[in-house]
Amino acid sequence: MIAIVARSENGVIGLDGGLPWRCKGDLHFFKRTTMDRKIVVGRTTFEGLPPLKGREIFVLTRNPNARFEGAVAISDSADVPADAIICGGASVYDLMIPRCDQLLLTTIKKEVEGDTFFNPRWLDGFELEEVIEETEDYSIVSYRRSV
Repeated sequence: MIAIVARSENGVIGLDGGLPWRCKGDLHFFKRTTMDRKIVVGRTTFEGLPPLKGREIFVLTRNPNARFEGAVAISDSADVPADAIICGGASVYDLMIPRCDQLLLTTIKKEVEGDTFFNPRWLDGFELEEVIEETEDYSIVSYRRSV
């Protein structure tokens, strides 16, 4: 399983269920990485997403009776597909990153206001694998679970 996370330099990952920045390079990377794949998000993140064509979306929710248009609701993390990409929010990352083998991390090179933050513990057990892309505006790196 893979997690994909974007954060600002001051650790913000979200604001009001969405991203508090616009970064074309990160959006292109997200699209390339998730296209034709299964992705898992929480309810708040799902509600803040634009339509994501070409992906099978699973919404991890505490409500076993929840229904989402264009997505499959799952209320037990054991039902998350093993080949899924975990896409947030924070509570989904808290629950699922310990089960991931790879973490793809974009750092937006600016400080922004937000209400949801990157938890440094999410990197516990991971080692830097490679720098995928580096520009003056952002960097994208891959971490692998250490053995």
